[in-house]
Amino acid sequence: MKRFITILCCITLTAISMRAQDDADISATRSMNEIVVVADGQSFEEYLVTQVLENAKPLKEHIRTLNYTVTTSLEKNIDLKQMPRRRIITFAARLAGYGQIVSALLEHKAFGITMAEDVLFHDGKITTSNARIVESKQQLTEKQMKAFLKHDGIMGVNIYDKFYDKVRSKAKELKRKYKKKKATGMVYVGSYTSDSCTIYKVKLDNMLVQIVDGCWQIKALDYTEGQNQMHFECSEIRPGLFVLSKGTAKMYIDRKKWPQGSVAMQMTYEYR
Repeated sequence: MKRFITILCCITLTAISMRAQDDADISATRSMNEIVVVADGQSFEEYLVTQVLENAKPLKEHIRTLNYTVTTSLEKNIDLKQMPRRRIITFAARLAGYGQIVSALLEHKAFGITMAEDVLFHDGKITTSNARIVESKQQLTEKQMKAFLKHDGIMGVNIYDKFYDKVRSKAKELKRKYKKKKATGMVYVGSYTSDSCTIYKVKLDNMLVQIVDGCWQIKALDYTEGQNQMHFECSEIRPGLFVLSKGTAKMYIDRKKWPQGSVAMQMTYEYR
């Protein structure tokens, strides 16, 4: 979990962290986990997402070795010098080891950086190497560049297992709602065919999940929260195994007394 603290966390320590203090934990509201309902007397949509749970298993049981490259791009357009309690947030970031990253975000209103890292997944363990900055839209100091490369943890995380762990956790929550006869907001939207596979679309409140028939894996997921949008795409790298190939997120800061702006992030996975 320590390596999971990354650039995105740095943004959380600055602009987004204030929203997380006032509202629900933004890291939870932005996660990929709100898609499962398990219930007696299931509807078709409930059956579909239940199948996802029942057929989910760790990545190491699907494949022993996997080589890939993760490329992450982060862009922001916010003048963080105008944010409330800037000194407190900056001090906390420095104590946590993110001082150089926060200084770079404060110096540049329009900020953009792209990093890449090679990843080896073998027998359930992940090894990363060759962390590098692909592009920087602004001049960074050597210390700032080293700080970004040091805190690159999100690129070496087993997203596949974490995704399905979150699904299991959410399933328990939604099952409790069902037993209390509370609305779950789940609706079957329809289906389509892609590469000879039938893909079912299920809407759960502000989330749209696409499920592959037969192997019951996630093909794509869209999530919205106000103006904030997230989109995830998965590709089949071997029969019946769909892994994350692209993820995008765009978040807008619209809190009172805060500078207006947005943060965008994109991750792409290239498998070999």
